[in-house]
Amino acid sequence: MINEHQPSQIQHLAQAILLIIGISVLVAIGLFHTLPPKPIPLSSPLTAFSSARAMPHVRQIGSKPHPTGSPENAEVRQYLMDQLKALGFAPEIQSADVVNPKTKQVVQVHNVLVKIAGTRSSKAVLLSAHYDSVATGSGAADDGASVAAILETLRAIKTQPPLQNDLICLFTDSEESGLLGAQAFVEQHPWAKAVGMALNFEYRGNSGAFMMFETSDDNSLLIAGLAESVAFVMSNSLMYEVYKRLPNDTDFSVFKRAGIPGMNFAAIEGHAAYHTQLDRPEFLNQGTLQHEGNIMLGLVKHFGNQAIANLKAENRVYFDFPGLGLVHYPMSWTIPLCVLLAIGFIALCATCHKANSMRIKQTLIALCAYLLMVCGLYFIDSWLWTALRSFHPSYPTFAYDDTSTSYGYFLGFILINTAITVVFYVISKKWLKPMEISLGLSAIWLFLALFTLNNGANFLFTWPLFALLLSLLFVRLSSIKHHSGFNRLILLAGSAPGLLIFTPLIKNLFVGLTPSNMAVILLFVNLLLGLLFPVLVVISPNKKGFILRKS
Repeated sequence: MINEHQPSQIQHLAQAILLIIGISVLVAIGLFHTLPPKPIPLSSPLTAFSSARAMPHVRQIGSKPHPTGSPENAEVRQYLMDQLKALGFAPEIQSADVVNPKTKQVVQVHNVLVKIAGTRSSKAVLLSAHYDSVATGSGAADDGASVAAILETLRAIKTQPPLQNDLICLFTDSEESGLLGAQAFVEQHPWAKAVGMALNFEYRGNSGAFMMFETSDDNSLLIAGLAESVAFVMSNSLMYEVYKRLPNDTDFSVFKRAGIPGMNFAAIEGHAAYHTQLDRPEFLNQGTLQHEGNIMLGLVKHFGNQAIANLKAENRVYFDFPGLGLVHYPMSWTIPLCVLLAIGFIALCATCHKANSMRIKQTLIALCAYLLMVCGLYFIDSWLWTALRSFHPSYPTFAYDDTSTSYGYFLGFILINTAITVVFYVISKKWLKPMEISLGLSAIWLFLALFTLNNGANFLFTWPLFALLLSLLFVRLSSIKHHSGFNRLILLAGSAPGLLIFTPLIKNLFVGLTPSNMAVILLFVNLLLGLLFPVLVVISPNKKGFILRKS
């Protein structure tokens, strides 16, 4: 005998499966967004950057270790001079004595420089990368690939109309010994005074999409130029908020201290190759090199034809979004945006309270309960990670590199945290209404948005919460709330911005902060799971839909 409720149960199951597929597709889009483009072959137009044309330079420069002062370093320097002359330029070597601030010893460095005169220059664009390596690695990625990218960019530039601004290409020596080549250029070379902006390129691995992870202050015009000239770059204003709290420096640090505005770029995946014997040409991801070249050539063409005498303006909030490119707006907008968020949240609370779909006390209980769970998960994750580390005492890459093993453990931690969150929902729904839990969790996001006013991290909480509140508002409309299928689609759409922003961010935090910070990274996972709560509700058995459920 067929049960009279069976059709609705089958329909709900089908809709739940579609929702799970929808979430999976959004996660896949977010992960796909972190991949570099495909390499361009030798047959590509001469006006384009081709990683295939740049790779011979990488193979030559990264064939063996070439630390500062070594004969191999001199060979790379001579190779650079020969290649620049072959392109028709007149390079020069800046030899200078610099005091290493760490060791207090005097070191002689030898920078390679070339200037391409513009037609009516306001200030010069500085393109920089270091050509020395550490003694423990061949430096194919760090930073031979960036040196090769500059050579290929110069070749492509020669096939196009002349730039308006001067272009200075600086191949620094002794970056690995303390940023000494950049220091020598800024302090002793006359061209330094003519620089209007600096673009520095680095590697902290050998694969993955290229990131713009650091800017100078007052970056509005820089970010606008990046968004206009580059189709795809991994970048957001949270990266710099994180980076400036880390004990890391590059040549760009020297340029910034000298008051030169600009941007800093790097690829960070494949950390196991960083400063090791794995940093060889055959292990370099050519898609990563292609992405670097696309960014480099686009920026040179853009800023090479713009007035850059004064690039300082208000700081911007910015983030890359799949399909939209780099979204950016003035930092001052964070205040009115958060005011709108607060008004929308209060209005939704008032509407739901009037409709008896939420109670204030129970909403506060949901808020506190989820905060306690997230804090508890942090300590549980920390303890589990410490316990796992004890099983791998002699395996450093397990904790500090993005290997398949560490990714496997990360996925395991995500599944554990997801399972605990589902248990939280199953238990809490016995006493709390779905809207009470959703609004309680939304209050956490609203607090974080308000806490990050005038901060580069604000976008992370503002836009996902906007989408969630709008979806919760729409499913209350009389024309929609009785249609469970529409409810589910709207709530899935409301979770989409959060998934598309957080998925690549969580992956990049895992790579950038390394697995050693597993518990910190999982805080972002658990925040995202809280945002997904309305979707979890409609996936669970509930014939009356999300809003109509009273208990």
